[in-house]
Amino acid sequence: MTKRRLVVVGGGISGLAAAHAAHRAIQLAGRRADFDVLLLERAADVGGKASSRRDGSWLVEEGPTGFLDNEPIVDQLAEIADVQKVPAQAAAARRYVVRGGRPRELKPHPLAFATSGVLSPLGLFRLLRERWVKPLEGDVDESVYDFAVRRLGKQAALRLVGPMVSGVHAGDPLHLSLAAAFPRMREMERQHGSLFKALSAKRKAAKAAGTVSGGPMGPSGVLTSFADGLQSLPRALARPGRFDVRTRAVVEALVAGAAGMWRVGLADGTSFDAHALVIATEGWAAAPLVEPFAPDASRVLAEIRHPPLHVVALGFGEEALAKCPVGFGALVPRDEGYRMLGVLEDSHVFPGRSAPGTLLLRVMLGGATDPRITTLSMQEVEDIAVSEVMRLFGLTTPPVFRHTKPWAHSIPQYTIGHRDRAATAHADLERASRRIAPVHLAGNVFGGVAFSASAATGWRAGERAAHELLAAPA
Repeated sequence: MTKRRLVVVGGGISGLAAAHAAHRAIQLAGRRADFDVLLLERAADVGGKASSRRDGSWLVEEGPTGFLDNEPIVDQLAEIADVQKVPAQAAAARRYVVRGGRPRELKPHPLAFATSGVLSPLGLFRLLRERWVKPLEGDVDESVYDFAVRRLGKQAALRLVGPMVSGVHAGDPLHLSLAAAFPRMREMERQHGSLFKALSAKRKAAKAAGTVSGGPMGPSGVLTSFADGLQSLPRALARPGRFDVRTRAVVEALVAGAAGMWRVGLADGTSFDAHALVIATEGWAAAPLVEPFAPDASRVLAEIRHPPLHVVALGFGEEALAKCPVGFGALVPRDEGYRMLGVLEDSHVFPGRSAPGTLLLRVMLGGATDPRITTLSMQEVEDIAVSEVMRLFGLTTPPVFRHTKPWAHSIPQYTIGHRDRAATAHADLERASRRIAPVHLAGNVFGGVAFSASAATGWRAGERAAHELLAAPA
């Protein structure tokens, strides 16, 4: 009997999760001899945006810093890969926002926050009124900015929420959909009528359960990575043994093949038959692949913006250790006269990121609010990063290490209407599945931009594809 094949397109964490989920489902069914799982990755290495680069004593994350340990799928993948998770250091709990040209700590204690200078007395007064602001009625697709102004006041929206959105999504709060990008905030307002009331209830519940309570913008959990960087997990998951992984395999075409199959065409002229597909690429890359059989999904995917982003890693010596405030890093509001979105203090976040007596910083530039970053050369971008970091922290000694990673397509923007677009795309792909053969989309384009969310979408897609293959007649 000819083996039935599942092809996974994309070797980031979502694609690898899909392949492992499918392999596990097939193995549990006792049908491993009847199926093949093939993963195709266009780059020379797996991981996608989870890209960790070692240069001497410097360990640079070119993409995400880590993940929150609240997703069981990531725990399962780490166990499969046999890699040890490393929690963030205690210093990473300290966060800063720039106000008046200097970083100011966002302390959890109300009095400490009130005296931090981040908000004026008027801004603080408006923030304290949040408990009495009525919830928005109806299913309105509100922007993050409009929500923040309505509930917290304009000052808090510009000085707190705006920088956070730029830092997490590389996005513009004026255009991001609250329901799509931060569904938890929307739910908190609906359930409790107030963000402050919701946070209070959540802290009480977390204290009783002995867990970690998150802030209003995201889920609870401990920031986590691995000793050799975030890419350690994808690399370990791609080790030979469970399924076939082929790198430098550029998929150029996905078309209907023989009855009940797909034909997968590569740039080198080779092709494969597949009885099911999981497409785990970024949205902009998936759009042309699905166009022949799912034009509505292709249109939606092509419309989703992935703004350019530059990640500039800078290594400093003793002076920076003495002058930079210890913590996770600082976010920069757009009205502070800096071009950078924020700076992360990687040496304070996870151990082993730099040698003793040194400090590794990462600067983010570009995003949805500064797409013209692409008009600058790499040297010009680096020079801006160096100049702004030295100005912010009052440094006089330039960095001894520099490394820049430009991402032409960074984080997908969940703008107003994103949920409707996602529904359109999924419906079109479902029609293609019924008409031709199973095809599923995974990754961060619809299911959440975080590393752990991408892993979860991949696992679900791989599991579903495997179950469809197992249920199909031989």
